[in-house]
Amino acid sequence: MKIMRLYPLALTGVFLSSCAFAAQEDTLVVTASKQSPYSASANNVSSTVVTAPELKDAGVTSTDKLTRVMPGLNLGNNGSLLFPSISLRGVSSAQDFYSPAVTVYIDGVPQLATNTVQALSDVESIEMLRGPQGTLYGKSAQGGIINIVTQQPDSTPRGYVEGGVASRDGYHGKINLSGPIQDGLLYGSVTLLRQVDSGAMTNPATGSDNLGGTKSSVGNLRLRLAPDDQPWETSLALTEDCTRATQDTYLPFGDAKNRTLEIAAGSPDPTLRRCTHSQSLSGKYTTDNWIFSLIGAWQQQNYDRTFPNGTLIADMPERWNQDVQELRAATHGAGREVDMVFGLYRQNTREKLDLAYSMAGSPFMKSNANTSSETLAAYSDLTWHLTDRIDLGGGLRVSHDKAETRYHQQFSGVNVGDSNSVDDDQVLGQLSASYLLNTDWRVYTRVAQGYKPTGFNYSPAAGTQAIPYSAEKSINYEIGSRYQSGDVQLQGAVFHTHTRDMQLYSGPVGMQTLSNAGSADASGVEMMLKWQFVPNWSWDVNGTYVRSEFSGDSESYQDKRVPFVPRYGAGTSLNGLIDTSFGALMPRLAFNVVGPHYFDGDNALRQGTYTTTDLRLSWQATDRVNIAGYVDNVFDRRYRTFGFMSGTAGYAQVNEGRTVGVDVRVDLF
Repeated sequence: MKIMRLYPLALTGVFLSSCAFAAQEDTLVVTASKQSPYSASANNVSSTVVTAPELKDAGVTSTDKLTRVMPGLNLGNNGSLLFPSISLRGVSSAQDFYSPAVTVYIDGVPQLATNTVQALSDVESIEMLRGPQGTLYGKSAQGGIINIVTQQPDSTPRGYVEGGVASRDGYHGKINLSGPIQDGLLYGSVTLLRQVDSGAMTNPATGSDNLGGTKSSVGNLRLRLAPDDQPWETSLALTEDCTRATQDTYLPFGDAKNRTLEIAAGSPDPTLRRCTHSQSLSGKYTTDNWIFSLIGAWQQQNYDRTFPNGTLIADMPERWNQDVQELRAATHGAGREVDMVFGLYRQNTREKLDLAYSMAGSPFMKSNANTSSETLAAYSDLTWHLTDRIDLGGGLRVSHDKAETRYHQQFSGVNVGDSNSVDDDQVLGQLSASYLLNTDWRVYTRVAQGYKPTGFNYSPAAGTQAIPYSAEKSINYEIGSRYQSGDVQLQGAVFHTHTRDMQLYSGPVGMQTLSNAGSADASGVEMMLKWQFVPNWSWDVNGTYVRSEFSGDSESYQDKRVPFVPRYGAGTSLNGLIDTSFGALMPRLAFNVVGPHYFDGDNALRQGTYTTTDLRLSWQATDRVNIAGYVDNVFDRRYRTFGFMSGTAGYAQVNEGRTVGVDVRVDLF
């Protein structure tokens, strides 16, 4: 069994000045039921929690817009919504889009990597934990986790209708109904969503001028059986999500303001259709001191993707199946000396790929691949409340990973193929300690390990052997502080992450393979402030600086910057409420700065610093009617969101530009 070494690091301190304001009852803690709010894992960690009203005010309608409200998070796509590029604290997917650095959960259920970018339906809150969380969540994630918590039906009737229009013929509509089916016993909710975000790219070969956008249709049904005066409840959730897109739209890298695709004559429009079917069944039993929970979840996804690649036309249908089971026990309530979390986790993922390249209507290459992986894990997370001011935390995770692959290819009249299997064991741990300087101010330190499992290329290059890559392993050190008093919330941290056996793609585009490519180090500092400086007015500000580089033992990228990691980032927003005789007005002004970063390991494709400005004004016309107008990217700043090299030429995807829109919401109850 492989046990990761702890790499020593001396981190110098962090400092947050304290200010005195009026007392406030709410405390900034992680809100989901993964652990007690009194545990070290809830307090000795850098986290962000965003509520549904805050998401609405910021115009966050899908996960790829979470960067507006999640400081330090960078989330985009590698060509299409199927392939997320995510980085957090310098830990990057670095083009490994099938195993993102940050795992997205919905109500504690990990999503397929190809479902990371999705529309948000009926959300109560979203929380992000920074740093490895393998001793608290069943699926280990190196950079952190994002848990989307949905609104659960209860005895309160709720319902609303939303609609809106936006630039480039965009629009959305949503209806939600929630409440008791039989009060005191059974509750239910249903949400229907249609969301269209049109693009502005032109294909000169077809004349299409609205490429680059998405059209999503989502339906969600929830049933919750929760008898009054009983310690147990169970829930069923069913979700259907189908999205059509015209992505894989590329321009010359040096011409980000262009809107005409760089595409071969006669090439068709790129198309994508992704349908995801999700089911989950969960149960919870609560005693005086413990909460026992069980989750079974299943996802089936199929997508068809067609796009031009030079003079070739690629047709890439894939089928994914994932099932997850998790059993956990966690203490709850205050006053105990030790808080505990114990869990057992299983995840099985299966993928089938049928790839075909054609040229001038004739077959050029075909590839069929079947890949599967399974993870079995046991984990624990403990907190010892040594005194009223000192908490010590520790966690352990033991996991077994297994992967199998089999593929067959026809290329230039030659048949090739291979098969293989691999298994691996990992032991991970985390330690933390915190001290309450006073009732409002906590300082902490934490060391935690994370990893990405061993496996195989999902899309093998022609003629290559089925050789597994090793697990990618990392260790994160941080010292941080959290302060909350009255109308001020302030947190900050300094951190360092060492990653070895990084899983990176290498080789020419279309022939790339995933392999281990040495080590990387990421060091940085982060700060977040929320201040309600007068009644009804608040100011948020955040900043992050990260230096993330490949180490000297990286054969291909020695001393290069890790891709998709901005050197720095910052954001600020001003939110207010103005009472008038004709209803409340709620203005919002936000600025976001993204620092320079690269899209490739060779550091040949660089995006410079850019700043975006967003404006929104909401009018609460009546108790039930809200009307909002907004302008995103007010100054129409153009920038690249993805880039790659093809031969000696560079290509890029770019952002949509300025978006103007109007939203209307009517509450039914």
